[in-house]
Amino acid sequence: MKKLSGHVGREVVFKQYGDKTVVSKYPDMSNRTLSPKQVRNNEIMEEANYEAKRIMADEELRHAAQVRLNVTSNKLYTSLVREYFKAARAAGNDETPAP
Repeated sequence: MKKLSGHVGREVVFKQYGDKTVVSKYPDMSNRTLSPKQVRNNEIMEEANYEAKRIMADEELRHAAQVRLNVTSNKLYTSLVREYFKAARAAGNDETPAP
């Protein structure tokens, strides 16, 4: 069982610790509580993904964003999400940034 990692059927998890493989049960995340900051960060990420997908779907907007961000097409989506996060941070995280 060398170099094995991941999970099987949400029952068993294989982890690597150094050169050893550890088998454990799948974590129960049903009772987790997120801090307000984590909740807001998740909301911003959801908004960023929506906005990036919207831009990627429109060829004209996609080309304009690619020129504006000066990235290759395979890195455009990630750059759009990063740009959205920076705008959200600049807005103080209380407002949705303008696209």
